[in-house]
Amino acid sequence: MKKLLPFAFVTALTLSHPALGQTATTNPVGAMTYSLAATSSLTNTYISVPLTDSPIFSGAVASFGSTTVTFSGTPFVAGALSQSGSPYFLRFQSGAQAGRTMLITANTADTVTVDVTNNSAQTTNLDASGFSVAANDTVQIFLGDTLASFFGSATDTNGYLTGVALKGAASVLSADTVSIYNRIMARQDAYFFSTTLGYWRSSASTTNQNNLILYPDTSFAITRRSGRPALSFTVLGDVPVVPPKIKTAGGNLPVYGSNPFPVDMTLGTLNLANWTKSNSVLSADTIAVYNSTLAKMDAYYQKLDGTWRKSGDTSTDQSSFVLPAGSFVGFVKRGSVSGSSSFLSATLPYSF
Repeated sequence: MKKLLPFAFVTALTLSHPALGQTATTNPVGAMTYSLAATSSLTNTYISVPLTDSPIFSGAVASFGSTTVTFSGTPFVAGALSQSGSPYFLRFQSGAQAGRTMLITANTADTVTVDVTNNSAQTTNLDASGFSVAANDTVQIFLGDTLASFFGSATDTNGYLTGVALKGAASVLSADTVSIYNRIMARQDAYFFSTTLGYWRSSASTTNQNNLILYPDTSFAITRRSGRPALSFTVLGDVPVVPPKIKTAGGNLPVYGSNPFPVDMTLGTLNLANWTKSNSVLSADTIAVYNSTLAKMDAYYQKLDGTWRKSGDTSTDQSSFVLPAGSFVGFVKRGSVSGSSSFLSATLPYSF
């Protein structure tokens, strides 16, 4: 995680990666600032980070398999993209799967293997019928984050992490926590920095979780205890130039992610692909948004005429309701889906 200024687009850069010996041109760069108020009681804040690291490699697909992508030449050091604690992701920039981002699980000098589950309980292969990658599709590879790299893994004398200043403690009952939705197990998992053990652990296990991978569409529920000071941190990263694809297996299972772009969006401007509209919330796909005033999730659905409604209020058009940049959003598809239909995407809200 890097720190800079409040959000702004910055001119694209050309970077080299010394470990891999690669050069890549970045996407436009931006920064987002997150502010958490001082607390007088247990306080939950829900955020997401739609920015990613700049790519260390950009190139075209030479050939591919169900889980592999091969490039011309020998652009990589074998194994360099699949080290514990340094997760790398491959993102398609063009072709049928443009916007799809997958964890790299192994690599040779010219080939990467990717996790085609997209951190879900369902597989969609790269050569899926009607949704296949093709030769010359372009990709970018970038470094991701872990719990330790994003939030920090060392504390000051008061027990506050020197990255994002959450407070560690010997027990989850007195520590600040970060909760992440486990899409495979369909549950929220809470983590805290143990000042006794000197690393991140879950509330249910003492296993070291410093290297827990934070996927690019991960959202966080940050719980801070009473008496915490105001907190502000800034994240610098690449701005999406193709709409990110959001993986869902459907069947009423929620996928908690984000407004996928680093700008405010209204429901009316999302224009979600593979989205089921209905005049009844019982049969429509829904978006869940955290209501901080009432401390609950509100569900919104899109009617057949394209307008949006909130569950429990069928008369008020909610199309102008704003999803702030960096907000926490849940997506629920009613029906079971697979292949291309298991990916949601919104319309890119800006141009360059």
